[in-house]
Amino acid sequence: MTASADSPALKPEPAPGTGAPRRSILRRWWFWAIVVVALIVAAGASAAYVGTRALEAKTELESAQALVPQLQSEAMALDLGAADATLERVMGHTSRAADLTDGVLWRVGEGFPVLGKNLTAVRELAAVTDQVMTEVAAPLVGVAGSIDPASFTPVEQVVDLEPLIAAVPAIEEATVAVGRAVEAVDSIDTEGTIGPIADARDKLAALLAELAPTLETLNTIVPMLPPALGSEAPRTYVLMFQNPAESRALGGTALSFAVITVDNGAIDLLPAVPTSRAGFPTYPESIVPLPDGVNEIYPGYLGTFIANATTRPSFGTAAAITRENWRRSFGMEIDGVLSADPVALGYVMRATDPIPLSNGDVLTGDSTVTVLLNSVYRWFNSGDTTLDNISQDAVYAEAVEATFDQLTGGQVDPAILVAALLQGWEERRLLFWSTNPQEQAQLEANGLTGELPVSDDETDRVGLYFHDNVGSKLNYYLQQSVALGTASCRDDGRQSNRVTVELTNTVDPADAATLSPSIVGTWKSEGVPRAAQRLWVVLYAPPGASITGATVDGEPAAIADLHDTDYPVAKLVVLVRPGETVTLTYDFASAEPGTKALEAQVTPLVNPTEIVTKPLDCATVAGE
Repeated sequence: MTASADSPALKPEPAPGTGAPRRSILRRWWFWAIVVVALIVAAGASAAYVGTRALEAKTELESAQALVPQLQSEAMALDLGAADATLERVMGHTSRAADLTDGVLWRVGEGFPVLGKNLTAVRELAAVTDQVMTEVAAPLVGVAGSIDPASFTPVEQVVDLEPLIAAVPAIEEATVAVGRAVEAVDSIDTEGTIGPIADARDKLAALLAELAPTLETLNTIVPMLPPALGSEAPRTYVLMFQNPAESRALGGTALSFAVITVDNGAIDLLPAVPTSRAGFPTYPESIVPLPDGVNEIYPGYLGTFIANATTRPSFGTAAAITRENWRRSFGMEIDGVLSADPVALGYVMRATDPIPLSNGDVLTGDSTVTVLLNSVYRWFNSGDTTLDNISQDAVYAEAVEATFDQLTGGQVDPAILVAALLQGWEERRLLFWSTNPQEQAQLEANGLTGELPVSDDETDRVGLYFHDNVGSKLNYYLQQSVALGTASCRDDGRQSNRVTVELTNTVDPADAATLSPSIVGTWKSEGVPRAAQRLWVVLYAPPGASITGATVDGEPAAIADLHDTDYPVAKLVVLVRPGETVTLTYDFASAEPGTKALEAQVTPLVNPTEIVTKPLDCATVAGE
């Protein structure tokens, strides 16, 4: 009979000296207790470690963030030594934050519920912030540091182009790096994270949103500057001076010109060419092709006389007319057109020493506008229009030449000059057009050409333009404001929009008789009261929009069916007597259903235009 495996006879004998067999250590409760306790201790230690590093990283990022405004201020002031030192401090903080949020334990912590999402967001924010400092701020400050403002300013009418040429690669790399940073920040998921982390992400996104377009503009302009200053071949430009005291849609009448030549950084200004004596002829029809519909808006003005080249609110059109006039009158081919007005010139004068004029007056940043747009027309008041124009042109020429000598002779504060040029550019008082197709395409791609407003999916943009219709210099006394209103009033879902314009003639009626003929213009032959301002006020609605009505001082006004290419246009002619205010409104429906923001591009006049937003009452909307 076979014994069973359980029978005592078959049980193995214990090995000598071992006694009874041991139970497996894995089955003993106290082993697992030790393991659990050890894991708890380790987890607690890791959590404490990660938590401590998270607090340290938060402190480093906050310290870096606190220094950014100081860095921006020093960079804008061109205090490059201070900016470099501040940047080193900022980079120390961001580098430390990036190091603190990297490592095995941190990544393990990212796997925990709730806590992990916060840790991931902090790590990604620290990495992007450090990237922005090392790949964007550091190269830019390095480039700025290599350009000594004193040596970069023209000396004896020569600009050193080498620093500009050397800056191009660094600016391009910084622009690309900002693009990567924007993508990285956009990909950071802060949903469900604590408030401070989400706020930090939003602040960084806002900083990059402000920086990215600026770098894009720099990346467009800086590579253009050396060729534009003659690094590859000599160039010839026409400098146009617009006079906003006699408004045109683009800014003001083009009453004076000059020619600038550049050759490898050497700049020369030829004598000024005033339209009153330059022999520019008046042509029976435009000397350049005009866009569809334009001649109906500005009948007989555009392209027939160079002073009215700025009648259409397009610098490309004004430049083409100027170029063709130069070709016909002087047989000269030009490489581009620059435009400035006395308001922008006043901004530039902040960066120079005061400039005395031969008549005893002095041009400064505060006096330039008054001297060139008003006083000069008061001084020369002989009653002989031709003689007065010659004298006025001489003052303009003297002011331009003296300013040019200071700007190109090294007598300028570069930081103030840069700020002045940027302000003039942003206000569309400084404009540039190039005959070089690549340069012009780059300018157009960045919206730097002084053209008609462009709407997008989020914003409707209108143009509101002014045109003096008395041949006067009275727009010096014009105060204007614009109010924009939107509402959903229509059954078809298209948004209703209103543009309200308030115009005030600040001439005291008691002073009207004392103003010189140059200021009051051709009021007698035009059949208007002395010192009254008669204006064309022209609204360009977005393409596809429908202009539904207009009013003048609350009364409905007839408007013709006009267009400039695909822009619907409404034109009103208004008379503003001395001391009076006139209010105009234009109503239009957006092209497509939905709601949008509304913005306005306005002719840059002597006095700034206040633009505000006001509620729109559907009961008052024309055409509804």
